[in-house]
Amino acid sequence: QVLAQDCTDELKFMVLLRKDSSEQHHINVKISEIDIDMYPKDNDVTVKVNEMEIPRTSLPYRHPTASIEIRQSGEGLAVFAPSHGLQEVYFDRKTWRIKIADWMKGKTCGLCGKADGEIRQEYHTPNGRVAKNSVSFAHSWILPAESCWDESECRLKLESVQLEKQLTVHDEDSTCYSVEPVPRCLPGCLPIKTTPCHLLVSTAWPSDS
Repeated sequence: QVLAQDCTDELKFMVLLRKDSSEQHHINVKISEIDIDMYPKDNDVTVKVNEMEIPRTSLPYRHPTASIEIRQSGEGLAVFAPSHGLQEVYFDRKTWRIKIADWMKGKTCGLCGKADGEIRQEYHTPNGRVAKNSVSFAHSWILPAESCWDESECRLKLESVQLEKQLTVHDEDSTCYSVEPVPRCLPGCLPIKTTPCHLLVSTAWPSDS
């Protein structure tokens, strides 16, 4: 899921959250061509930069070409990249925290919102609509995988669905579709659990003959 990202045309950063097979959280920070992964390992937190593990003894770590620093912080690790819009991304085995740089406030999107202090319309989905509830909002920020074998992303796809129930108007059947995309298993995947969705629907009325 997308926790926070730069929603300007520059897309300077993106912070993603996923769960592994043991239900433990992993945080991925993308800044330009740089991938930073933080995840639990052996009762500690490990960090990789572009797939290369950074030992704790090498912290604090400063990226050679970008203004990015990784430090040990409390029981976890923290990524600092204020010039890219991320003041801090903190992660330990139990919690995560994202602080947006002041100059980026109001320019972000994702589960953490716009970081502008507004709390009445926090459920903005990627298409700009405001979700009716927290479940629909969370579903809208799922980053789907390319295939059922992709373990790095969620094995779901988002698509509009046709409702099974039809409406009859003037003795003619009409077809209804969900307005918001609905998360569904990728082809070849099997669901391990389901959750109800509250949908807005659009109805295709039969044309006059």
